[in-house]
Amino acid sequence: MQPEEPSITEFDLWRWHTDGAFPKDQLPERGYVHIGVYLAWLINHDMLDPEWVARSGVTPAVAAIAARDETPCALRDSTGGRLASDMLTADGAQFTAAYYAPEYGYPRDWRWILGRRADRYDVPDEWETYDRIAPLIDRRYAAWVAAGRPELMSMPSLLPGWLTFWRSKGR
Repeated sequence: MQPEEPSITEFDLWRWHTDGAFPKDQLPERGYVHIGVYLAWLINHDMLDPEWVARSGVTPAVAAIAARDETPCALRDSTGGRLASDMLTADGAQFTAAYYAPEYGYPRDWRWILGRRADRYDVPDEWETYDRIAPLIDRRYAAWVAAGRPELMSMPSLLPGWLTFWRSKGR
């Protein structure tokens, strides 16, 4: 009997956003920005699986993203536009499974921070976009760790504190 291969969870895929009712006035590349920004956050927190990085030949691109020599979406073509569990460390995959649930965690935070532009896929692939949402992802990760790494995060508890932080920064 052969050992069972671990199942791979596809958390997000670029074509899921560009197939169908994608806004005609947007470039298809914009359908990947939210994925690229999240991957950049994972890179900056050492949550990409080093074996996957080496096997996929993306070491230079990962280093360029970490150094901000490339935009957050620099891995789009190398990954086929995907975000999947086989790309991540165990911690990265567990956090993403708990936080990235559609219409719940990261997608909800993305729309909350970026507003109507997010719904229209009108968010630019630039570090300013990353800088707007990364502090909230940091807070979500810290809350997830503090809660004992649950399978699904409790989301409402962080919004009031974040809103206070956001307003104190004059936004």
